[in-house]
Amino acid sequence: MRVYVDPERCRGHARCLTFAPNAFEYLDLEDRVVASDGEIAPEDEDSVRRAEQECPERAIRIYDQGDVR
Repeated sequence: MRVYVDPERCRGHARCLTFAPNAFEYLDLEDRVVASDGEIAPEDEDSVRRAEQECPERAIRIYDQGDVR
């Protein structure tokens, strides 16, 4: 699983960090969140899916292995 945060949609609410802090990083200077690099650890997958559901701007996209962004 990989995760992407759309920079045009993210408004920096950072709710995703509450659910999956290992998968996201907050950029203070840009006032937005980005996805951490690399694959999401299997133990974090449920938390990342919850973060996707809870994002008020729907800025988070999850790509399973084999999907193309």
